[in-house]
Amino acid sequence: MGGEKSITTNSKKKILIVDDEPDINFALKIVLEENGYDEVTTFTNPHLALDSFRKGLYDLLILDIRMPKMNGFELYERMKKIDNKAKVCFLTAGERDRGSHREIFEENQFIRKPIENKELLMIVNEIINK
Repeated sequence: MGGEKSITTNSKKKILIVDDEPDINFALKIVLEENGYDEVTTFTNPHLALDSFRKGLYDLLILDIRMPKMNGFELYERMKKIDNKAKVCFLTAGERDRGSHREIFEENQFIRKPIENKELLMIVNEIINK
C-alpha cells in the first residue's frame, strides 16, 4: 500500500480562518492545505478580515468566538450583511455565551479547541458540501 491519501479533494474551495492566536491559524491552515484545500486565508485581526471580505469569495468561514476588539459572533453578523450565503463554523475553547447569540448557536456548527485533524476535516467537509 502507498502513502495516505488526502481526505478531501476540495482544492478549489476557499476557506477563511480568523483567530487571534497565530498558532491556531497556522495549525488549521497546514492541516487543511495538506488535505486538499489550496486556498486557506488567515487573519489574527477580525477588523482586517472584515475589510478584505467580499461576497462569494470564501466557501467557508472559520471564526474564533473569543477575540479582542470584535468577537466571532459580531464578525459573522457583519460578514453576513456582505454575503448572506456565507457558511460558517465557530471555534470555541468551551465557554459558550448563548445570551444574545442563541440563534447563531442553533443554526451553526462549532469546533471545540483543541480538535483532532480528522474531526476538523470531517466537520469542514460536511459544511462545505451541504
